[in-house]
Amino acid sequence: MAWDDLSSVVKSHSADFKRLWRYSVGFYGVWVAHVGRQLGLLERLAKSPESEDDLIAATDFHPPAVHAWCSAAASYGFVSKKKGGKLHLSKRMKAILVDRRSPDYLGGQFSYLALRSLEYSGFEDLFRSGRARDMAFTFEAIEQATDWDHYAFLAAVRRDKKLHSLLSRGCRLLDVGCGTGSLLAKLHDTYPRSSLVGIDPSEEAMRKAKKMLENRPVQIMKMEGEAMRFEGEFDIACFGESLCPAKDKQKVMSNCYRVLKGGGTIAIVEGLMPPKRDDDEHRLIIGMQLDFALQGHKFMTRSEVAGLLKDAGFSKPRFADLGGSVYLVTAIK
Repeated sequence: MAWDDLSSVVKSHSADFKRLWRYSVGFYGVWVAHVGRQLGLLERLAKSPESEDDLIAATDFHPPAVHAWCSAAASYGFVSKKKGGKLHLSKRMKAILVDRRSPDYLGGQFSYLALRSLEYSGFEDLFRSGRARDMAFTFEAIEQATDWDHYAFLAAVRRDKKLHSLLSRGCRLLDVGCGTGSLLAKLHDTYPRSSLVGIDPSEEAMRKAKKMLENRPVQIMKMEGEAMRFEGEFDIACFGESLCPAKDKQKVMSNCYRVLKGGGTIAIVEGLMPPKRDDDEHRLIIGMQLDFALQGHKFMTRSEVAGLLKDAGFSKPRFADLGGSVYLVTAIK
């Protein structure tokens, strides 16, 4: 079939054919966005319009690769071409692809999907033998994905009078499963009066966290949530997308209850399985189930989280929808 006939063929096919065609297009869109972010091309264009030759001269990248990326980025609508052939990143696209504090930010999600896809050769082994792959090997992907969640969490905390007041005055917070420390860094920068402690079982995560937090007075400890020995010393215990991977979630919840002071708050940011599963808002997390299965995990439901909290002794659970099936769940000791 000649390529110049392809457009009419796509248009003549069924709605299902067109929908599946868009999935193939979207796969490449993920990689165009990720490459532009990873190599700083979108960051440069966010500052000022540049031509393809300008980008090549400034970066010393391989010209055919830059030309291919620019062509794809323009075709996908990530950038637009101005007079003189200069590529421009609009304010709207900057908010979506570059600005990590924007509520519309999706750049990290694209990078997560691209980086995780490098591990997807393991799916056949998962299906045939049940062998999962340790997510510790994809810290960079996890960091990219959780940036939006962290800023959404901070925005939700600012709206919560109790949590915002506690952290602003100065309280003691434990980040369970702190990973590479990116949430703790954001918390310290926003609430410098509070005393912050992070625990994680991964040696590699601890190394990265200590490097990220080396100029901040944040305590980092190598420890599993199931093995916490603190008692009644924290005002807040939080999870930044780290409850799902816990091996014994009920044990972790019970330990969190013990480490909190009376009246203390547990705060959980987590993607949860939605009741409605056939619309675009929720379809991403439905598809991501396969990714999580490869990592040896699965998403929880609201009722499962509520049950964990109740069994550990927590009361007054609240679920705040942050968007995209990500929730801030809070409860009181």
